[in-house]
Amino acid sequence: MRWIDFFARCALLAPMLVGAVQVDVAPRKTVDIPDCIRQCEDVRARKETCWEQIDQGKVTCECRTTLTEPAVVACYQMACKPKEIFATLNTVATACHDPRREKSKTYRTTIIAFFALATISMIVRYATHFTVGKFNILDSVNIGVGYLLNVVLFACCIRMSFLALGRDMWTVDDAMITTTLRYFWVSEYVYFAAIGFVKTSFLIFFLQIFPLKSFRKIVWACIVFNLTATFACTIAAIFVCRPISFAWTQWDGEHQGKCVSNNNLAFAHAGMGIVMDFITLVLPISQIWSLHMSVKKKIGVLLMFSVGAVVTIVSILRLRSLMNFAKTQNMTWDYLEASLWSFIETEVGLICACMPSIRLCLARAFPKIMGSSVHSSSKQTGGNNSHGNTLNTNWSHNAIGVTTSVRVSHAMRPQINDEASFVQLVEIDGDQKSAKSNRSADG
Repeated sequence: MRWIDFFARCALLAPMLVGAVQVDVAPRKTVDIPDCIRQCEDVRARKETCWEQIDQGKVTCECRTTLTEPAVVACYQMACKPKEIFATLNTVATACHDPRREKSKTYRTTIIAFFALATISMIVRYATHFTVGKFNILDSVNIGVGYLLNVVLFACCIRMSFLALGRDMWTVDDAMITTTLRYFWVSEYVYFAAIGFVKTSFLIFFLQIFPLKSFRKIVWACIVFNLTATFACTIAAIFVCRPISFAWTQWDGEHQGKCVSNNNLAFAHAGMGIVMDFITLVLPISQIWSLHMSVKKKIGVLLMFSVGAVVTIVSILRLRSLMNFAKTQNMTWDYLEASLWSFIETEVGLICACMPSIRLCLARAFPKIMGSSVHSSSKQTGGNNSHGNTLNTNWSHNAIGVTTSVRVSHAMRPQINDEASFVQLVEIDGDQKSAKSNRSADG
């Protein structure tokens, strides 16, 4: 567990962040009923026997109804500070022997599983690129930064799962609440940055596939917009409160500060992310539809490019968790769902971004099982300093089978820039008698 704590503490060394708080992971102790509760005349009017118990600083389970009625709660919410309210709720729960709710173990297991899948996908991606010699600096650096941010996000989530996340606020120690909310603050802006780089990887992939200059300009515009929005949201998340520490100390009502609406920021980021997802899904349609292929084959290729739709679906599902995030008064319990879906979205994005490389790896390792064969020969491209790949892919559904062969040609150029190589998609007819190609100016 030392390496998990190491990464989490590294995240807390971000600019403007104060040092770590040492806490003991222990439940909140049962205490006497706070004096402020006695100021609520509604409690005395509801039940005399309960008021006698409250006068003595004790309470039994029979008084649960009295102390938890909406009118009474509204009263002591005005008279008491959050810590005193939580102490009262904890005392009542202890007197009634209520089981302590906990979702942290399930949360921890889920994020470990998704993180493992994303890590394996990244390993396969880099190994495949090095093996076949298809190493794009821009693509590799972008997805690498996204993954490193994802490691920090994972460390924060693991740390929170061992603190107060997934537990009711009145059942955990006050210091644990503060530390958990601080890690949550870090995880929020790290998530904004990580998912931004992950989504950029899909756009960079288009730059490697489609050479049309006008299309590439559109893709570059989308990349600039996405990274600009990512930077803006990340900075906004860091400075959501003034002072910054108020982001994790405001819950106790004992600190002074001011925050902009974190809920509005979360919804704005989610909305922009979903719009960007749809743009990414629509972008390749025009290019693929112009290929000299049958409609069925074009649809098959579009389905391969639509793998990013999985990320969009997860992003939409995440919106539901933000509803609880926006209105909760039990932050350590309700924040778990928002944290979980944010983490899942990042991992699914990484996995989907690695899928082309995973498929290439499997096609080379198991050509018969994958129904694919990959051959490389400089003779296929008919030019110096070039190499070609022919990829035969079978899509079959029940009794319908479609076979498409696509040759991918890369021509190396002496310039060191984003156009150092271009990709040409060529359909090769099944009878090997003719071939049609969609040739465009290299952008």
